[in-house]
Amino acid sequence: MKIVEIETADKVKLFGCVYGENFRDTCVIVTNGTCGNIFENKFLQIVGEKLEQNGISFVYAHNRGAFHRMDTKTPAGTPTGTTYELFDDCLFDLQAYVDWAKNEGFKHIILGGHSYGANKVVYYLSQNQSEKVEKYILLSPTDTGRLKDHEQKSATQLLPLALEFEKQGKLDDLLPMPFDNFNLFTARAFLDFLENPHSRNLPIYSQQGDWKQLQQISQTGLFVMGEKDGFAFGDAKHHLETINNNSKHKNNKIKVIENCGHTFSGKEEELAEAILTFAKQPHLPLHPTKNA
Repeated sequence: MKIVEIETADKVKLFGCVYGENFRDTCVIVTNGTCGNIFENKFLQIVGEKLEQNGISFVYAHNRGAFHRMDTKTPAGTPTGTTYELFDDCLFDLQAYVDWAKNEGFKHIILGGHSYGANKVVYYLSQNQSEKVEKYILLSPTDTGRLKDHEQKSATQLLPLALEFEKQGKLDDLLPMPFDNFNLFTARAFLDFLENPHSRNLPIYSQQGDWKQLQQISQTGLFVMGEKDGFAFGDAKHHLETINNNSKHKNNKIKVIENCGHTFSGKEEELAEAILTFAKQPHLPLHPTKNA
């Protein structure tokens, strides 16, 4: 595995973890969810190793929401990490990785995201319909308008504090307690996390947001979720079928992996095999015409 440094158009430096660095046929790029990173997400290490063993390149694409908090300032003068992340900046991050893959000379590019990263991929593809991405992957996709019960309670506690910080002109100050006992946010990042309409692009349960972004995506996808993923609220199959039924194409691949949760613990090999099978399937022409 090789680390590559990638700079976005707005001068933020990101670090991608590349498996199969010498291949130039197919590149699978998967971006992280909230706080995700190569050290804590073992399942993506195993995916990378599996793809590399089969002649396919894999990039674990750290976006600016990787890790909890990175206070080392980027060339743009801003820190990174979920603490500071604004959802719309994912357009810069994903474009930087797609451009890297194109510049490296890959013939085929597949773009994926895990958890909150899946919402970013949907948003990016809806805004870049002519880009050279042939297929996409959604791993553990979430309805950002419907948090789990314990997270909803935490959000309720923090929202008045964030709004008060906004009134006081302290949007970039840290809130005094972590969200879900997990991650500290600035008031600005927390309000963006709760209220940004662009991230509400998979409204499976919440009816907050709409399916317009997904319905603009011309590529076919692979949707994978663990049977016990708490964000599926007891029915991962229904969760994925709802996404499929609201997409532009209804022939996306759906895979529920039994006896695992949001990060596929214990079933990493099965996830890797599903992604490998999808990546090896024949690549369809990009953006076919209506008469094709």
